[in-house]
Amino acid sequence: MNKITRDQIELLIELQQKEAEVTQVQRCLDELPAKIDQISSGLKEFEGAITIKKESLSELKKVYRSYDAEIEANSARIKKREEQLHAVTTNKEYQALLKEIEEIKKANSRIEDQTIACLDEIDAVEKEVKEKEEEFMSEEAEVNEQKVVFESDADSERRSLDALLVQRDEVAATIDPELIKQYELIKSYARDIAIVQVKDCICMGCNMNIPPQMYNELHRENEMKTCPHCHRMLYVIQ
Repeated sequence: MNKITRDQIELLIELQQKEAEVTQVQRCLDELPAKIDQISSGLKEFEGAITIKKESLSELKKVYRSYDAEIEANSARIKKREEQLHAVTTNKEYQALLKEIEEIKKANSRIEDQTIACLDEIDAVEKEVKEKEEEFMSEEAEVNEQKVVFESDADSERRSLDALLVQRDEVAATIDPELIKQYELIKSYARDIAIVQVKDCICMGCNMNIPPQMYNELHRENEMKTCPHCHRMLYVIQ
């Protein structure tokens, strides 16, 4: 096994701690876009619901205009038929015109009832749209505030990450290059955990027992040993 000093072991432990902190901070930064998308998606759904309501309102207004146009057309027909009354020469024609006028008036009455119901529905939907838009504006303001907080946190995390990377590189520069190579190799297959503590003959990396003789030798702190099971570097706390 490689000869090593306690200082080098402590530097390896510190290096791993710094790298773990770097990973944690980087994870937070990587998760930021998803967090922003999550709070924004609710806002988009809200906005979509308002759009649907506005489209419904637009259709109701079209229906109202069609009713209004139909009433106007029927009113014109009534006026025309009333004028024709003065020109008829027989009672039969007169009665027929009166009946037609009455039917048109009844139709108009039904349409007017539908128009009133349509206006009531328009008023209700307009009120709902207004309330939803006010609620949306409030929600949008809150989301924008959250985004500002997220971005502020992200700026802080980026500064922290830059400082950690500098510290990590400074620590790595003080470790024997051959030891660094071994460390990086183990880290590549050991889920980024290259050096672990041993407690009571148990490797904290894989929770397996190591030979008692190896455990005793670890206390000398004069050579690097690796777990016979997970192959991570080992150290003990005196």
